[in-house]
Amino acid sequence: MASRVTWYRGSWWVRTRWGGNKKRDRKIGPTREDKRTAEQIARKINAALVAGTFDPGGSQRHALPCDEAVRAWHATYSPTFKPSYEQSSRGLVENHLVPYFGRRDVRDLREEDLLAFARVKIEAGLAPNTVRNCLSTLRRVLNLLQRNGEVQRNVAARVGEIMRRVDRRYMKAAVSVDSWTPNEVARLLGIAEKHEPRIHPILATLFYTGMRVGEALGVQWQDVDFDRGRLHVRRAWVRAAWTTPKSGKGRHVLLAPDLASTLLDLLAERRRECIARGWTEVPDVIFCTSEGTPWDNANLRRSWERVRRRARAEGIRPFKLHAARHTWASLALEAGKSVRWVADQLGHSDPALTLRTYAHAIRESETDLGFLAFRGSERLYPAPTENARDEESANPLDSLAPPARLELATYGLGNRCSIP
Repeated sequence: MASRVTWYRGSWWVRTRWGGNKKRDRKIGPTREDKRTAEQIARKINAALVAGTFDPGGSQRHALPCDEAVRAWHATYSPTFKPSYEQSSRGLVENHLVPYFGRRDVRDLREEDLLAFARVKIEAGLAPNTVRNCLSTLRRVLNLLQRNGEVQRNVAARVGEIMRRVDRRYMKAAVSVDSWTPNEVARLLGIAEKHEPRIHPILATLFYTGMRVGEALGVQWQDVDFDRGRLHVRRAWVRAAWTTPKSGKGRHVLLAPDLASTLLDLLAERRRECIARGWTEVPDVIFCTSEGTPWDNANLRRSWERVRRRARAEGIRPFKLHAARHTWASLALEAGKSVRWVADQLGHSDPALTLRTYAHAIRESETDLGFLAFRGSERLYPAPTENARDEESANPLDSLAPPARLELATYGLGNRCSIP
C-alpha cells in the first residue's frame, strides 16, 4: 500500500495501490517540473495512507470538467480531421455536449446520464443520428482519457447499444436502405435531361458508378480512362474544399458504356464552351458551373430538389440523392456480383460493412447447382429414354428388379476361408 512516481510512455505518472487490489494511476506530464509535481503528490498520498485519511474520490483528485475535456480533444486532434468532420464535430461539441454537460466531472458520468441526454435531445427535435454522433464524440474523448489513465472506465463505450434502445423507443418506422428500380432511374434521368440538363451528367455518374456525391464532384478529366473503361476516384469536393475520399484511399470504378458516351458528349460540349467563352482550356473538373468552377454542394442539392419534385409528381419515390449509391449497390448484388467486388467499387474498407448494409439485396434462393458437377458431363443417373418411360408405365415393379447377368467365379475362396 503505497504511492510512487514512475516514467511510462513518455510521461511521469503517480501510481497508487491500496486496499488490496485497488489502484489508481494519474498522468502528470513529461517535464522535470512535472516529475517534481508527481513526487509532491506521491508524498502527500503516502502520508494520507499512513494516517488513514486517503480519499481517492475526494481532495486528492483534480477536477476534469466535461466542457474542458471535449474542447481540449477538439483543439488537439482537429488537425487530423477532414474539413467536413472538423466543422460537424465542432458543432456537436459547442451546440450540444458543452451546453448539456457543462462543468460536470467526466469521471462522475454514468450510463443513465447518457440516456437522459438522448431523451432530452430527441424530445427537443434532434435527429437520432445526430444524438448518436454526439455520444460517439464523447466516447472518443473518454477513450483518450482512459488511455492516459485519467478515467478508469468509459461509460460511453456502449453507445451503439444505447442508441438501439433509444431508437426502439422513439422511432416511428423501421429504417431501411432506400433504392430505386431501374425503371425509376431511367425516368429520373429523363426528367433531369429535360428540365435540369446541367446536373444530368452528375446524376448519370452517381447511378452508373455508386460514387458518393463529393467524389463525383471531384472527378477530373485526367481521372477518366476511356480506353480501359474505368474511372479513378482519388479526391472529393466537400463543403467548398478539396479532400480525399472518405476511406482516405483512391480506387478505380468501372465505366459503363452508356456513362462513357455521356461523358464524351459532355467533353465535346465543354470544348464548345471554351470557344464561346474564350477559355484557354477545358476546366479540369468534369462537372463544373457555367463559370468553370466546381459545383457547390448546396446548389447541386437545390437542382436535385427540383428534379425530385417533378419526379414525385410522376409517381417516383422521392428519396434523397444519396439513394443513388444505394441503388447501384442493390442492383449489383441482385445481379449476383460478389460482396467483395461491390465493396471495392463503393470504397468500403471492410466488405462486412457492405454485407450489413445491403444484405437485403443478396439473392436468397438459388436453383442452379451446376457447380456440383464433379464428374463433368457424365451423369450418375442417366436420363430415361422415351421407350424406358413406356416400359416403366407398363409395369412399375419391373424397374425394381436387377438386370440378369452371369456371376463371375471367385477364385481361391477355399484357401481364405477358415471353415473347410
